[in-house]
Amino acid sequence: MLKKLLILIILISQLSFSQSEKDDYEMYSLILSERLELGKSAEKDKFVLIEQFMDEFDGTYHVFNHENDTITKSDLSLLYSMTYKDTTFLKRLIKEKDLRNVVVKLTSDKSEHPKIKAELLRKPTIGIETITDKKYNGYFKKFRLINRGWNGIKRKYGTDKVVEFSQVNYCGQFASTYYAIHCGGLCGAGNIVIFEKVDGKWKIVTEINLWMA
Repeated sequence: MLKKLLILIILISQLSFSQSEKDDYEMYSLILSERLELGKSAEKDKFVLIEQFMDEFDGTYHVFNHENDTITKSDLSLLYSMTYKDTTFLKRLIKEKDLRNVVVKLTSDKSEHPKIKAELLRKPTIGIETITDKKYNGYFKKFRLINRGWNGIKRKYGTDKVVEFSQVNYCGQFASTYYAIHCGGLCGAGNIVIFEKVDGKWKIVTEINLWMA
């Protein structure tokens, strides 16, 4: 009886991990198609994927302080620009206390970052090359001039688009992840994407910009 119970627990945990991984890559794919618009054109898009995100923010992605039941005007003013003027999200944030709490939770801890499986993101319209974080940064240590580093990446991989993803954080029907797009010396952005599961599918609620080149 105990043996059967242990087998059942192992099977359930494997199914749970499998579903979680499926959700992770569903959200990563949404970012590629809806935010970076990769794979939508007739020509095949190509990008370089950093295999494992190395956290430069020390695991902390606070976007506003939430100590009271209401969100402050200064918080709203900052988030207005950080969310690319997403007034629909801001209206929800004002009305829904649970959403405010979730955003704080989802943007407070991203310390465990998995190795991203490129094969789960590839599509007929998207080509993906992979690179380690160390090798990517090496292009800019080896070459003093940033443009030379980018020229080296383009010669090696045939593209100047470099993408990285953090882990996905979950909180009820909400989830979030950080992604960055690097595309040259003065080209790039890093954003937190907030998702909500609606009718069994993940949808992007908003995107919060952390930096832009």
